[in-house]
Amino acid sequence: MLTARPREIFSEEHIAFKDTVSRFFRDEVEPHVKEWEKAGQFDRGLFKKAAEYGLLQAGIPAEYGGMGGDLIHHSILHEQNGYSIAGASLGNGLSIDGSSYLILAGGTEEQKKFWLPRYASGETIAEAAFTEPQSGSDVAGFRSYARKDGSDFIVNGTKTWITNGSMLTMLPTIVRVDKPGGGSTLACLLIDADSPGVTLGKPIETLHKGCGVESEIYFEDVRVPAERLLGGAEGNGFKQAMSVINDMRIVEASRFLAAAELAFDLTVDYVKDRKAFGQTIFDFQNTQFQLADMKAEIIVTRAYLDQCLSRAVKGRLPHEEASIAKLVASETEFKVMDRCLQLFGGMGYANEMPISKMWTLSRVHRIYLGTSEIHRLTIARTI
Repeated sequence: MLTARPREIFSEEHIAFKDTVSRFFRDEVEPHVKEWEKAGQFDRGLFKKAAEYGLLQAGIPAEYGGMGGDLIHHSILHEQNGYSIAGASLGNGLSIDGSSYLILAGGTEEQKKFWLPRYASGETIAEAAFTEPQSGSDVAGFRSYARKDGSDFIVNGTKTWITNGSMLTMLPTIVRVDKPGGGSTLACLLIDADSPGVTLGKPIETLHKGCGVESEIYFEDVRVPAERLLGGAEGNGFKQAMSVINDMRIVEASRFLAAAELAFDLTVDYVKDRKAFGQTIFDFQNTQFQLADMKAEIIVTRAYLDQCLSRAVKGRLPHEEASIAKLVASETEFKVMDRCLQLFGGMGYANEMPISKMWTLSRVHRIYLGTSEIHRLTIARTI
């Protein structure tokens, strides 16, 4: 099975962590996912459970209440989500580690000491509020605005595609602020989700009907104290966001490909069992060629992603290569999902089959964290 292939970038510590994360999804997610789907959202207690398993602490340094792991630990959490059948329903629901990475990379020492232990324990549930209704991949088009009032900031604007909106306790939010000499710059503010003026919009109905929820968030004259300015300085918002987005593109690309590997394994099992015209579907040469192409594409993509992860851990991954990784992984995932669903035949279109939900989730992966077109532009600029 592709999901069992050895990985040279994994140490014994990484393998042990992988086994723990796999057990978490098997024992704490898969038995409850149907119930959560009916409710329309998973139980927020899942974050506390994840903390008990050590999943939220893995990439946080020991001095801030974590386990001192690296980006590969973050990647393993996302990958095991992709490898889990229930992960297709959960979607991006457990991915609060991007916000903790944002604070780790750009926060002041006081901010790290205050927030990171709360992330590690599951007390703080956060989601980076970057995307706006009129501006997704185009960060320069952000309109959410913060004016100064003494040392405080007063925030107005709208953010969208906020994962787990109703569960959040804190929102790292990118806003525009005026520069003293004219014009504006970007800053990141750590906004309490229960602050006066913060309003949660209705859940966004999507093609993928799982138990993870996306919402809009509205800010109306929200007062944010100066100590909630990430890093303590204005003008660093774009740099802070991009420092985390690159890493998140790599770990999410690993999740996309993990889901493709799971789809491949499920499909192999199905076509070797299902019969048509007196033989198994696997016995048809067309099926074998389709599976051969998918296996080759997955293995080659995985090798590149592991190379990117290895370089990212050392801080040597160029922005262009993060774009290549995200582009190739998301496009490969969707091609594999589409072929696999076809090989399932009519049953692939039935909601009772995991491949159906996996296919619908894979479609958005070519859009979020930068559309495929944006990444092609980024790569083209280096040619």
